[in-house]
Amino acid sequence: MPYKEISTPTINFCVGLTTSEISAFANIRDSADLAGADPELASKISRGGEMAWCLQSYLIFQKKGSLPVLCTNKLIEDGINFIHSHRLLELRGDSSRFIVCLRADYPRRRWAHYHVVQNKNQQSDEASFIPHWPQPGLIRRDPNRQSVRRVGYAGQLFGNLAGNVDDWKREFEACGLEFVPLPSSQWHDLRSIDVLIGIRSFDSNPHNSKPASKLINAWHAGIPFIGGYESAFMQIGHPGKDYLLAGTLQEAVAAVVRLRDNPQLYSRIVESGARSGALYTERKICESWESAIFGPVMHRYAQWKSLPNLERVRFNTYLTLGLLEHMSKQAIKRMSKNFTL
Repeated sequence: MPYKEISTPTINFCVGLTTSEISAFANIRDSADLAGADPELASKISRGGEMAWCLQSYLIFQKKGSLPVLCTNKLIEDGINFIHSHRLLELRGDSSRFIVCLRADYPRRRWAHYHVVQNKNQQSDEASFIPHWPQPGLIRRDPNRQSVRRVGYAGQLFGNLAGNVDDWKREFEACGLEFVPLPSSQWHDLRSIDVLIGIRSFDSNPHNSKPASKLINAWHAGIPFIGGYESAFMQIGHPGKDYLLAGTLQEAVAAVVRLRDNPQLYSRIVESGARSGALYTERKICESWESAIFGPVMHRYAQWKSLPNLERVRFNTYLTLGLLEHMSKQAIKRMSKNFTL
């Protein structure tokens, strides 16, 4: 059955919320409104995971009206279910439901029929790359700020910011600068931030499962970004042109000092970032979603519809293998933890 002959099925974004919680969001017509309507939810979305991949996507496409979308807490039949990797491990599903696993920072699930990934190095014949949405309710840097005084980090600290906060604060303070790790409730509010940092580790690790969200948000906020050697940044940006590269704390401090002492460089990075960011607006990312849905996802959906018996065997086999794989990894982690203790 050619997929072009199949009418677009319902697109279901599956989230770990109660039915009443989902209903409460039905009247929110714009994901940006979340910051005002529900700051806590906006904070959850900004932290990524299924809220960013599922709820935010649902709200955006509900407003756009280009796809028949639902948001539920279950996997539906006769539709395409987009579900976060962690939630899929919990619900598992069955062979009568077509599943697209939103991998995010989690493992691929063998039994899913297709995957969406957040880093281009994870792309394959069974996985499409789609960039993260911009931060909901993002507030740009105050245009009245005329100097570089505050350096910010907007993200989870543990495992995502190299070094420790005290070292960052001490090094910047020695140069007359303030380093501010923003609380999650303020990740969207960048009015008082002059430079943004995004260095996950002090090495050349490409972190091939991570997204370029911090860079995209900096571009949209009109703030120069200093990032590490992550592949996601290099896939969409150009070091030295629309962001600056640093591999150590000292290099990051030196880059901020350059921006402070060279207003022309500061303006040039911001202007180049604005041009690059124009490729990662809500509208452009909608186009990426639609290209994936109407292309490889629908193609895989047509295959699944046309070979139900084969797909049933495939699903059950890969579900068994996938759960064994997960349990083996968990056992190894426990053994490793006990060994280190």
